[in-house]
Amino acid sequence: MPVRVASVITRLARGGSERRLYDVLRAVPAEHLVVVGRDSDPGAVAAVAADHEVITCADLVRSVDARRDGRTLVRLVSILRSRSVDVVHTHQSKAGLLGRVAARSARVPIVYHSASMASFGPGYGRAESRAFASAERLTAPLVARYFVVGTDLADRLAANGVPRRKLQVVRSSLDLRTFVPASPGEVGGLRSAIGVAAEHPVVCYVGSLDERKGVLSLPDVVGRAAAGRPVTLVVAGDGPGASTLEARRARPPRGVELVLLGHVDDVASIMRASDLLVLPSSAEGLPQVLVQAASCGLPFVAYDVDGVRELAALGAEGRVVVPVGDEGALASAIAAELDQSPRSQAVAVDPSVWSAWDPATVADQYRTAYEADLGRRLDVSP
Repeated sequence: MPVRVASVITRLARGGSERRLYDVLRAVPAEHLVVVGRDSDPGAVAAVAADHEVITCADLVRSVDARRDGRTLVRLVSILRSRSVDVVHTHQSKAGLLGRVAARSARVPIVYHSASMASFGPGYGRAESRAFASAERLTAPLVARYFVVGTDLADRLAANGVPRRKLQVVRSSLDLRTFVPASPGEVGGLRSAIGVAAEHPVVCYVGSLDERKGVLSLPDVVGRAAAGRPVTLVVAGDGPGASTLEARRARPPRGVELVLLGHVDDVASIMRASDLLVLPSSAEGLPQVLVQAASCGLPFVAYDVDGVRELAALGAEGRVVVPVGDEGALASAIAAELDQSPRSQAVAVDPSVWSAWDPATVADQYRTAYEADLGRRLDVSP
């Protein structure tokens, strides 16, 4: 009989946790059922539904509401019981907590959780952080194995009570073949392609446009760093903050040109055209954009969130700013980077450093774990 895997994710969109879901779908030969929350991106849902069964759970959302979450729990138990599932694999904090309880209630033998970031710690309100830390600690016994994106995040979960033996670091797969440094002769053409001046410093942000990522205040932070000198801020991504940034583009800080590109498939070209990447996020697990930037030889500035020091230790060039939310320190770090030697002199990290992010390596790690816990080999033949 084929293995039946139910993946549960709070919101299917275009982020790092979604990439980890795709990694599982590609790596594990099984009958896959994917349960998504109602706020999922319709295009992303349709893409997954082309190959797998997808069920939308109307009450599964990020915010906490006891009655709504209770309905979600009942719905998940019903789904899992009706499908005779062998493995439940959850993604994102809300789906992780409700999914593991539902799985055990439905007597699913194996429960996994892919941890892309913690739902507690710096960057969260004190009450929210305490509540999620307690919930994670109390329900950790229900999880057989955590697939954790980085060692900083693994340390945070372990400190909160998750047994070390359950924590396995598995990176989010990245194809870094196009993320290479641009030669001095290429930079002008790359900048022309996105409509920015070749002679001005270019700062870029790549990611979701939401409040947690800190991007909404980034134009003002870059303005403080620029101190009136010409600087171009390129923002690549979409999300709920798009309209706020669009309004800000009409009245940018002095000296700052704000370029909004929306969602961009060719992220490598944006990074190769830039002098500096800024990640003002208040919470991360291991920022994939910093891996991509390092592969391009692009320096970064970021708050001291999980994964940033880990990547710096691997050779990524950047400045870690503490504490989280200190916009003055962030502006000073950006200004210091812009005063450095030209971007064209930057050198990428040795590509062998990023072998753990190779899609084949990631797939092997998932399959090996599944096979060990299922007690059977999985057929990977085409």
